Amino acid sequence: MFTFKNILLFLVLQICLVECAVLYQKAGADITLECPGVAPKGDIEWKFKDRRIVKIIGGSGPKLRGELFPQGSKKYYPDMNTLKISRLETSDSGRYSCTHGREFIVQVVSAFVTPGTVLPQYSDAELHCNEGDTKEVQWLKPPNAQLYPVTEKTVHLKSLTLNDDGQWTCQVQGLQINITLTVVGLQTKEAIEVPQGDNVVLPCSLPQMTSRHVVGGKWEADHLPEVSSKTLKITDKTLQWMGRNSSRVIFTSGRLGINYDIKLINVQPSDAGRFVCTVEFDGGTKLTASTMLKVVPGTSGKTRVAGVNGSTSKWKEPWTKNVLGVQVWIWIAVGASSVVLIGVIIGILLVQRRNKRMKKRVRQLKSMRQPLTAKDYCHCDRSEREEELVKQARPVTVPRHQRNINKTKQNHITERHVY
Repeated sequence: MFTFKNILLFLVLQICLVECAVLYQKAGADITLECPGVAPKGDIEWKFKDRRIVKIIGGSGPKLRGELFPQGSKKYYPDMNTLKISRLETSDSGRYSCTHGREFIVQVVSAFVTPGTVLPQYSDAELHCNEGDTKEVQWLKPPNAQLYPVTEKTVHLKSLTLNDDGQWTCQVQGLQINITLTVVGLQTKEAIEVPQGDNVVLPCSLPQMTSRHVVGGKWEADHLPEVSSKTLKITDKTLQWMGRNSSRVIFTSGRLGINYDIKLINVQPSDAGRFVCTVEFDGGTKLTASTMLKVVPGTSGKTRVAGVNGSTSKWKEPWTKNVLGVQVWIWIAVGASSVVLIGVIIGILLVQRRNKRMKKRVRQLKSMRQPLTAKDYCHCDRSEREEELVKQARPVTVPRHQRNINKTKQNHITERHVY
């Protein structure tokens, strides 16, 4: 269906086939427009849909911002004769012009899924590509990028199956935009075997949250009416089981997310049979999953949970109860990790405090130390009297030539005494 916007865009494209450049780019990417033929010191003015973005005086001089280019904007980056547009959005599609009548038609190509990328089986979805463009597109479908026989911008997928799960690709004017569509189903175990007298958990869950919200659901077992006594309902925007537990069947209490298991107490041979889990989404989509329970002779007193992969193990009720939508063992693990982390932080702080005290003590000891004196460098302490005696006892050193003169005088004195 042609809208006024599409007709107007078509007319613009026809008018600018020669003088306009049509550019395609992905949403979120950048694009740079170049204005040729501008003098080195000439003025350059950029407009978007005839509204000024910016005018540069003298090519590289002052920038006069327009109403589309407020102070601090991170959308446009004008430089010399180019204009860079960052983080393109679909609203950036349209006609750009610069000095000398040069024009550009920018088409921002986007792709998305409605109502979301994660959807339950048998629900409907729409794939959108290149919103606002009138050109035909090509679609490639999973799993092997095969050509999808629809060339329209919007692909309507009815009653999704697991074959629709995977990567869809939109191709337009050489651009490829990928969309990942996730289709999920309800998970359970086809058959469960449990000894008589044991407790067992019947699994029913979604692998992950979906774009469609769960608005209701129930368990059914024709041979065990107590199973059908509760239903899933939303109260105060919270999904939970409504009804009463019995001595034989226990439903998870509190807020629910993607797990809708129930627990059977003291299983007896009369409990054997088919149990059906149903989950309803907004939009009317319903998913069902059934499991066959088989009771065999065995030792009672144990609680077992049947996994989706078929394994059966002991189920410890105190550790798997839900508190605010999270099982108890997860709360315990988070608490233990927090205690360890706090202990490590306290230990680091204590060590840092101890090191500071030691450094402070060392500084104090250094400040209390007496300065060294001249006497401290001697190996002995002698009194002044002893020093005088040492000086007297020790002869004064006489120069060599003086010793010779003294010796000659002594010889003369000796000769006189002889005569």
